[in-house]
Amino acid sequence: MNKIYFGMCLHFHQPIGNFDDVIERAYQNCYKPFLDVFERYPDIKMSMHFSGCLLDYLESKHPDYLDRIKLMVDRGQVEIVGGGYYEPIFTSIPGVDKLGHIKMMADYIKKRFGQDVYGMWTPERVWVPDLSKDFNKAGMKYSILDDEHFIKAGLKEEDLFGYFTTGEKGKEIAIFPSSKKLRYFIPFKMPHEAIDYFRSVASKKDGALLTYGDDAEKFGEWPFTNDWVYKQNWLGKFFDELMRNKDWLITVRLSDYLINLPLKKINIPEASYQEMMEWSHGSWMNFLKKYPETEHMVRKMHYVSWKINGSQVTGNRSQVEEAMKELYKGQCNCAYWHGVFGGLYLYHLRRAIYEHLIKAEKIMESPLDFARGRQVTPRLRSGQAGNPSTSLGAGSLQVRIKEVDFYKDKTKSFIMEAENFSVYIDPKRGGIIRELDYKPLSVNLVNTLARHEEEYHKKILAKMGQSSDPDIVHTIHEDVKAVDPGLKQGKFVYDNHIRGCLVDHFIDETANIENFVDLKYEELGNFINTSYCADKTRQHVTLEKKGKVQGKPISVKKEISLASENTIQIAYTLKNLSKSSIEALFGVEFNLTMPYLNSDRYSYFSESRIAGINDTGAISDKNLFSIKDSGNEISIDFIFSKKTYNIWYFPVKTVSQSERAYELNFQASCVMPIWHIHLDPAKETKFLIKFSL
Repeated sequence: MNKIYFGMCLHFHQPIGNFDDVIERAYQNCYKPFLDVFERYPDIKMSMHFSGCLLDYLESKHPDYLDRIKLMVDRGQVEIVGGGYYEPIFTSIPGVDKLGHIKMMADYIKKRFGQDVYGMWTPERVWVPDLSKDFNKAGMKYSILDDEHFIKAGLKEEDLFGYFTTGEKGKEIAIFPSSKKLRYFIPFKMPHEAIDYFRSVASKKDGALLTYGDDAEKFGEWPFTNDWVYKQNWLGKFFDELMRNKDWLITVRLSDYLINLPLKKINIPEASYQEMMEWSHGSWMNFLKKYPETEHMVRKMHYVSWKINGSQVTGNRSQVEEAMKELYKGQCNCAYWHGVFGGLYLYHLRRAIYEHLIKAEKIMESPLDFARGRQVTPRLRSGQAGNPSTSLGAGSLQVRIKEVDFYKDKTKSFIMEAENFSVYIDPKRGGIIRELDYKPLSVNLVNTLARHEEEYHKKILAKMGQSSDPDIVHTIHEDVKAVDPGLKQGKFVYDNHIRGCLVDHFIDETANIENFVDLKYEELGNFINTSYCADKTRQHVTLEKKGKVQGKPISVKKEISLASENTIQIAYTLKNLSKSSIEALFGVEFNLTMPYLNSDRYSYFSESRIAGINDTGAISDKNLFSIKDSGNEISIDFIFSKKTYNIWYFPVKTVSQSERAYELNFQASCVMPIWHIHLDPAKETKFLIKFSL
């Protein structure tokens, strides 16, 4: 029989910000038992990739596990594959950071395992043609993509038994095509079925290579797989089959196979694995269009990279390296998108992204920058947009207000920066606050997610009342998920605006909180999602829009300033521009995320406790409304110069899928103070909102 080769590369990864108990569960259910079995088969070779997120955890909690891996490296059984240390989507990060991630991983592997790095893992196999020169420049010889990439390049499945090269002359990189068929065989079909497939290939080709590159978590951490893979001994049986057929089926480390010539050189178009192509509608960057929250995080990440890499302020080397490491952590891909895993929908993952990006900024800016008004002026490189920082004094408080093309759409946004706060203001989309960083805790208090419509919501409606069968082993792409009991009412509501702060509503007096939550009320004005004229002075950002309420012209002006180290002030002016009176309810919507989101430690107060943060309700005639923290870490006070007509508060919850269930997720606490507005022609009303921590 012809001899063929089997190159197996397992990808071990946990996201930045994942809970320690979840990572430990994966270790106990998957990583450790896999190694326990694999160690018994020293003649089976494979490649392994570990993300830096997981390596950091293993170094801290289970360094002996890495010692065991090193023994396998030393005896030539295992090759450690490199990549981006904190697992970024390479197409989404600046070029300088691509090289930094790859070097950081290569340096770690050399130090920890004593091995030079030849190959690299491409996160989520998200590929664009320009990556070949980046990987080549970083010294990488090969990477692994899915067969989907090659089929898009015009090849057929039967052409993919080997490796190819791609890229400009002198900047090529080898690419191994990972078999989708094997991804669905291993470990979900009986071991002999995979061997039968190998045998069918060997009957037609001599010296062929079949590549399998996939998540290690499917060997015990994915739903229902632990029992199947270990208790029913699928893995041991599979390895036994490999050993039984080793005379013609030879396992290799991927770098070993490079001694063979490539099949040919090809141009590989932008692609990812099939499921990702479906979720992203053909391009990972489409997530930025689908989710404004993803776009904002990506723009924030680029902004922080620009501040660090382009800064004229030179810190010491260790300080810069520390800031870069925090930046790289903030580029971990998992919170930036959504597919079969929770991803973007998981607050704790988004929180970690912002935490590390804010920490990176803090490292590079000394408190003296604000106390003394020192300028930090990034150098603009080709293709970057922004204005130099200006130190603006607001009394004794030093504030920098920057005008930038933050969203790269040729419109201006504003960033107000002080020692304790950074406020990101978006004039184009309703004159709202998109991000509010409280630096002492490295937390974004507007780390929200709107209620988005997802294709799988139709499946949930069809699946109500059903649950998954634990006796059947499925891939996570099959519809076997349990349904959150909170979804049984089958009510799906989709927001028509970004869940930021200072969302301006004009609503009818008959509206109530229930129909506001369900978007069954009538919006009388045209101020949501529309552009405000904007400008900055030495002390504040002014946003103004001339719109209409029930067809009558009216202007809304709001001036945002930092009134003290812990207080943001918003001065509102509403002016009737029509020849008849205007009467309506005017509400200012705030969507906030406390550090621990909807923990029982948070409650609503006004003089005394009103409700828990998970409750929905209303309270009238107040000058003060608060979110109090029984843990005494951070509380928020709203102080109103004009007594409110009402204050509505409710949780914003989204419907999303994870690998295990369809879930109802708390995403923000919505607080909306409301005033009854009666304006005669040419008259105006003014009031202040103070937001204090």
